[in-house]
Amino acid sequence: MFSSKRGLVVTIVLVGAAVTAALLFILSAASNQTATGGVNTGVALVEGGEIFDGVTVYDPPQPLPDFTLTSHTNEPFSLSDLRGKAVLLYFGYTRCPDFCPSTMLEFKRVKKALGEQTDQVAFVFISVDGERDTPEVLANFIARFDPDFIALTGDEPTLRQIGTDYNLQFIKAERPDSDNYLIDHTASSFLIDPEGRLVERFAFGTDASVIAEQIRARLAT
Repeated sequence: MFSSKRGLVVTIVLVGAAVTAALLFILSAASNQTATGGVNTGVALVEGGEIFDGVTVYDPPQPLPDFTLTSHTNEPFSLSDLRGKAVLLYFGYTRCPDFCPSTMLEFKRVKKALGEQTDQVAFVFISVDGERDTPEVLANFIARFDPDFIALTGDEPTLRQIGTDYNLQFIKAERPDSDNYLIDHTASSFLIDPEGRLVERFAFGTDASVIAEQIRARLAT
């Protein structure tokens, strides 16, 4: 009877250990999926903290080539126009039902958390849906969140070229031949330092206070 109970306890412990290992493997794989970048050969990506808090650091920081897109005011706008400011950047599209509006709301929280330092930070939304996201559409979209945010659009080849530096993935899904399609896309946000270098990546859902803390640290250097 004693041996039977002991065997049951051992079995429960082993099963629990196996489940824990499986969960850790899944979490690790998920983190790696958002943290690795095919174009960043030789760059160490360091996850912040003992417990992953959503922050991935590019070490060393990655210089970014300049690009020019069309802004929500229907004017040419270049990344270099923001040199001297930290840039919090997100790729999405205006008809996105979940990740994009949630991220824009998170950007609002980040801006609030930064307080007086907000004048040193630019919040940028780049559409991956240039066919539908015209400057007028972007203007209406961005006004729902913050009029100081910057929204940019461009054609697909240009977006794909820009996206290589961020390991950006996007593809039409559900009825791609219809105007009512969705787009699967990378949901991370990116931090560019005042020198124009890619320095951090934030997984979707990273707390606004964490992002604000990382931005403050970059502004202080």
